[in-house]
Amino acid sequence: MGGFKRVCAWCSAELGGDASGAEDDCPVTHGVCLACAQRMLTDLAEPLRDFLDRLGVPVLLIDSSPEVRAANTLANEILGKDASEIEGHRPGEVIECLHAREPGGCGHQVHCKSCTIRKAILDTHETGKSLIRIRAYPDIQSPAEGAKRMSVEISTEKVGDVVLLRVHEIAEPTPGPSAH
Repeated sequence: MGGFKRVCAWCSAELGGDASGAEDDCPVTHGVCLACAQRMLTDLAEPLRDFLDRLGVPVLLIDSSPEVRAANTLANEILGKDASEIEGHRPGEVIECLHAREPGGCGHQVHCKSCTIRKAILDTHETGKSLIRIRAYPDIQSPAEGAKRMSVEISTEKVGDVVLLRVHEIAEPTPGPSAH
C-alpha cells in the first residue's frame, strides 16, 4: 500500500512508515519525532502544558516514581479535574482508585502489583517500549456513585526520562455474556 511519508510536525524529519493510519511505536507523540519531543520536554522552549496541548489527545506526563508531573487540558477534562488535583499525585490518586485510599497509598498495596496502569507506566520507563491501547479495569471510588469498576484504555510512550500516558477512553465496562 503506497501511502505518503510521515514527517515530524516540527522539523519535517521522516518518521518512518506511511500515513495509512496504522499506529506505530509513538502512540502519543504521533506527529513528532523523538528528538523534537525530547527537546521540547527538556529545553522547555515553550510552556510544558502548551506542548502537551499541541499533541491533541489527553496526555499525562509521568516520572519514574511514578508521579504525574503535568497533564494537558484534554486530560484535565476527561478526568474531570483541574491541574492541582492531578499534578504531583500518583496515577491511582488521580483516577480515584479504591486502593490508593488505603494506608500507604497508591503503589504500596498488594493490589498495585497487578495494576495494569502502573505496570504499563513502569514497564515503559524501564524498557523504553511503547505500549499501545492497553485496557485496564480499575476499581474507583466515585464521590457521587460509590465504588465501581471502570474500563480505561491507555497507551504509553517514553520521551527522555518521562513517560507520556495517553488516555484513549474512560468508561464503565459493559458486562460480557458470562458476567454475574
